[in-house]
Amino acid sequence: MQEVSHFRFPTNTGGKSKYDWDTILNGKTWELSQGEDFEMEPRTFVAHVHGTAKRRGLKARTHTKDARTIIVRAYKEKVEVDDSVVVAV
Repeated sequence: MQEVSHFRFPTNTGGKSKYDWDTILNGKTWELSQGEDFEMEPRTFVAHVHGTAKRRGLKARTHTKDARTIIVRAYKEKVEVDDSVVVAV
């Protein structure tokens, strides 16, 4: 066994995502359909939307239009500062 003193592990970029989250979470309102835009159950995809938005520092509004279609819009949460107290709106 040999000790290595000058090795840098490659940055883990997470690989290529199955979904285009940059587009889905860009602040515009999107209608996404099961079988066309995503494969899983709509309620499961809604959970993925909210989780991915949270990891990116965003919030998401979602609406289940019908059994196979959801509406998504991401936004940044507004934060107000009041006498050194941060209040989320």
